[in-house]
Amino acid sequence: MNAKPVAITGSRDVIREVARDLFEQHLSALLHQGRTWLLGGAHGIDQWAIEWLLEHNEVCWIVLPYTSASQPKWIQPWLEQMDRVVELHLPRRKSAYLYRNRYMVDLCGIVFGFRTGKGLGTLRTLKYALRQQREVHAFPVSEKANEV
Repeated sequence: MNAKPVAITGSRDVIREVARDLFEQHLSALLHQGRTWLLGGAHGIDQWAIEWLLEHNEVCWIVLPYTSASQPKWIQPWLEQMDRVVELHLPRRKSAYLYRNRYMVDLCGIVFGFRTGKGLGTLRTLKYALRQQREVHAFPVSEKANEV
């Protein structure tokens, strides 16, 4: 099967239970189709997507703006489980994350975004994906549902 790769982007302030519910609801239908999943390495949606997809034995690539060695300790065990780690070796600037997200969009056919409304990274990524004529699915994350 030659299924389109999928990129997942989202807010950093989403708790695990909310993220997993969103994935079950919106991503389950895409599992077990031979897809490659492209993920960033941030807290929130990225980390919960990595966990959830690995539990389902999906092919996962993580795209890092810098290098594996420069990643925080919490993500190091996940890196070892990735099918591919893409290190972009970008200069240390805030724009590195924007570039990383655009790189992921350029490699995929479908983009899923889960956004709380805080921060602009996810919104900018989704707008870029639309301009690149990718299939885009954007879901708001309720502030109330996300409270611990």
